[in-house]
Amino acid sequence: MAPAKGKQTRRKAAPDEPGAAIPAGKKSIAAALARKPSRKVAKDMLVLELRRLRAMFTEIAERYVANAEGEIAAVIDAVEGKSLPAARVEKMLEVVRALSVKPRKGRRKDLARIETTAAALRKELGE
Repeated sequence: MAPAKGKQTRRKAAPDEPGAAIPAGKKSIAAALARKPSRKVAKDMLVLELRRLRAMFTEIAERYVANAEGEIAAVIDAVEGKSLPAARVEKMLEVVRALSVKPRKGRRKDLARIETTAAALRKELGE
């Protein structure tokens, strides 16, 4: 039977062809992902990302502190385990006493100064 005049017939496209019928669930997901998120959804996404950033910052800070404390502990062990000349001990004391930090301010540069001092002490010990 021939189609009526002015009407077109469409054959069904195979599932892998462009223009194929998309199941309703997949279509709504694709459409939702294509749309710009609402203000509330965007805000919720931002809060989640900021919480993730905070957790990463905390993890990095904890590892940094552990490494710096390990460096200082190594210097303490080396000083306790060696017999050092008085002149070397005095020089190391000067290095430690010259350190100027303000712990209450919580500044990165104070952490860097402590780390530099620990490295200088290790160098003085020859380690």
